[in-house]
Amino acid sequence: MFRLLLISIIFCALNVYPVFAEEAQTAPANTGIAKVVEKIMGKETKIIRVDASEKSPVEGWKQIRVWIESAYGQTPILFYSTEDGNFIFAGSIFSASGENLTKKDVGETKPKSVENAKMELNEDYRIGNKDSLVKAVLWIGADPYSRELFETFYDLYNKNKDKVVLYIKFYPRSGPDMEKIKALTCFKNDALVHAIRVIYDANPAWGTQEHLDAFKNTGDQKACNDELVVKDLKLATALKLPVQPVAFVNGTMLIDKATKENIMKLSGIELK
Repeated sequence: MFRLLLISIIFCALNVYPVFAEEAQTAPANTGIAKVVEKIMGKETKIIRVDASEKSPVEGWKQIRVWIESAYGQTPILFYSTEDGNFIFAGSIFSASGENLTKKDVGETKPKSVENAKMELNEDYRIGNKDSLVKAVLWIGADPYSRELFETFYDLYNKNKDKVVLYIKFYPRSGPDMEKIKALTCFKNDALVHAIRVIYDANPAWGTQEHLDAFKNTGDQKACNDELVVKDLKLATALKLPVQPVAFVNGTMLIDKATKENIMKLSGIELK
């Protein structure tokens, strides 16, 4: 039997929050689990399903995998109960050597799927051939992670123009970024790539009203549309997307690191 037991709760992004063991209800096991999930994670947490109990690393305990709806898709969380079901424990179990046994057994999140039509893709902010087999939708702002995401996908697009198309959705995460991304709407299709790079290559202090007005003048001012940014932000909220920049490949969220291998895994298409 393992000596070290840490009672804690794993949240959607695998952050750990301390809680105490909860007494189970006399109702069916799933009811007891549901009450524990509600108490720890809030009433708004949606349980997708509860797997059958299985043997746990601790003698006399069972482990129960609960799948909840998260911003990333279907996320599993492990709970533990006594054999008689009278007590339910929400937490992580560590071995005496320090190995997180809960993390080892919990399983992987199943990525969120959103149809391209529901993401309301705008052909004016498309890079590449719309009939390409690999359709990537980038929800990005002006932050460093957005830059990394864009550059990874754009490099892949450049090497596979016969297979990949990119759609840009406006997803700024701060006030200053909001104004920069609003200015980005003044540039469409081929001009969009250069404009994105101007924003990413600019000094962090760049972005005054004078800077932005001069930047807009290099684009198509008739195309400028602040409401598009507001609309995309509202749509992201409705779709329950993560707060950080994110990419979808053929309708499936990329929850792993943005690499060619992981993108190919989602697309099912061989890429250079």
